[in-house]
Amino acid sequence: MGTDNLFHKRKERKAESLRRRRAMKAPYDVILIVCEGGKTEPNYFTELKKALRLNNANVKICGRGSDPLSVVNFAIETFRQEREFDRVYCVFDRDRHTTYDAALDRVRRTRLGKGGKIFAIPSVPCFEFWLLLHFTYTTKPFNAPAGKSICSRVIKELEKYLPAYQKGDQDIFNKIQDKLDNAIINARRVEEFHKTSGTDNPSTLVHSLVEYLRDLKKQ
Repeated sequence: MGTDNLFHKRKERKAESLRRRRAMKAPYDVILIVCEGGKTEPNYFTELKKALRLNNANVKICGRGSDPLSVVNFAIETFRQEREFDRVYCVFDRDRHTTYDAALDRVRRTRLGKGGKIFAIPSVPCFEFWLLLHFTYTTKPFNAPAGKSICSRVIKELEKYLPAYQKGDQDIFNKIQDKLDNAIINARRVEEFHKTSGTDNPSTLVHSLVEYLRDLKKQ
């Protein structure tokens, strides 16, 4: 009996939270961003949201999952539970994850219903490549010996411009936001390059999400 009451109370609290959020929404899309990283990526997008002055009720950011497929699964489950999102974005790295291709495939096959759309925002080998593009354009592939993180090679390159960079930096967006336009231009160039390169190393689609967020209020 006690367990049933606890379940119903939690359900009621969740429903009330959703009602409050719907009442507070601004007149533009409601977005869910689920990130693989628990700190760096959520911190980046949280600070970007603040800089763009986007409504908290319209843009929800979660750091959840330790691999690409768990990010996608969590994003889909969250949509199905709350069903208030117009768009769902799954931000994850390739690095050496064995579920990378499965995550991309699940996004391609998933139909959310209720007009909701889901998008994969992968970075190869990792999110730090997007950060690197704030400073320089490069299509040099990143590799590492078996058993080693490929992302560590990207971070080493990034440290040439941000010597004190560490994963989980809570202020990373503010430190480099003046170079955001440069990053978008470089990311577009990389995307164009890979149309004929035969590889996706290195690459990122983070710029497409950033550009969408920048234009969100114009809807």
